Amino acid sequence: MKKIIYMLAVLAICCPIAFASHHSGPSHSGGHHSASHSHSHNPNHYHSSGSSSTPVYLIKKTVDTKEIKFPNCDMHYVISEITTDYYSDGSKRVFTNSTIYNKDGSVLVPDCQSVQHIIYENKHYFLIRKNRGYKILDELGENLTARNYSGMEEISPNRIKVRYDKKYGIIDLREKTIVPIKYQNLERYGNDIFVSKLNRYYGIIDAENNTLVENDCDRIKPAYDTFIIKRYNKYGLADMNGKLILNIQYDKIKKLGEYLLVRKNERYGVMDSSGKMISEIQYKKIKLERNHLMGQKFSGLWEEIKPEEL
Repeated sequence: MKKIIYMLAVLAICCPIAFASHHSGPSHSGGHHSASHSHSHNPNHYHSSGSSSTPVYLIKKTVDTKEIKFPNCDMHYVISEITTDYYSDGSKRVFTNSTIYNKDGSVLVPDCQSVQHIIYENKHYFLIRKNRGYKILDELGENLTARNYSGMEEISPNRIKVRYDKKYGIIDLREKTIVPIKYQNLERYGNDIFVSKLNRYYGIIDAENNTLVENDCDRIKPAYDTFIIKRYNKYGLADMNGKLILNIQYDKIKKLGEYLLVRKNERYGVMDSSGKMISEIQYKKIKLERNHLMGQKFSGLWEEIKPEEL
C-alpha cells in the first residue's frame, strides 16, 4: 500500500497539470476614444491547440502602463495597464486593465475592461465594460443604466446600440428606450439605417425607430448603393435610406459586375448600382464581356447594351 501511495505521489509531481485554453478578446466599441481589456483565466499554462497532451507554459510576462487622454476633455483621463503573456509555443496574449481618473488624480472608476468617452450637450459620459457587462456612467461615475448589457456601441449622438438577453435595440444616454430591445439582429448601414431581424424575418428601420420596410421580408441584402429585398419569392429594391425604389414584383435581382441584373417574366434588364434602369427588360440573356454589357434577344443575336444612351 505504501508503495502505491509513493508511486501516485511521484506521478503527481512529474506530470504537470494543463488547462484548456480560454480567451475573451477585446470588446468592440465605436465612438471618440476607448481603452479595451481582454479578460482570461489563470494564464500560467494550457494545452497546445495542436495536441491535447502538449502543455504550453508561460515563459515571460511584461507590463506596460499607458496614459490615455480623451479628445476635447480636460476633466478625465485613463491609465491602462497592459500585460502581455508570452508562451512556450511562441503565442502571446494581451490583457488591459483601465482605470478612469479625474483631473486631480482621484480615481473615478477602477478596473474597467473597456472605456469609451462621449461628450453630448456639454456633458461627459462613459460607456464601460466591467465584470463582463456594459454600463453608461455620468461624469461623476454614477451608473445611469439599470440593466447589465452584454454589448454596447455608440451609433450617433445620444444613441447607443445595445445587446441584452441575446436581443438588440437602441437606447439614449439616460437609458430611455428608442428602439425596443427585441430584435435578433440590428445591422447598421449608411446614415443610421438598420436591417433588423425579428422572428426570422427582416425589415429596415432607422435610429429613431421609424419603420422603413416591415419585418415581413425573407431576406434583405445590401448591394452597392441599394438593398435587395426578397418577399414571397419576389424581389424589389430599396435605396440606402430605406426608400423603396423598385416594387417587390420581380423574379430575381442580383449583382452582375458593378451592375444589378433584374429578371421578370423570363426576360432580363440591367440597373446601375443605385437601382436606376439602364436597359429595357427585354433580353433572353445578359452578360459582361470584357467589361462590356451584352444582351441576347430572343432572336438569338447578341448586341452591346450602352447605358449612356438609355
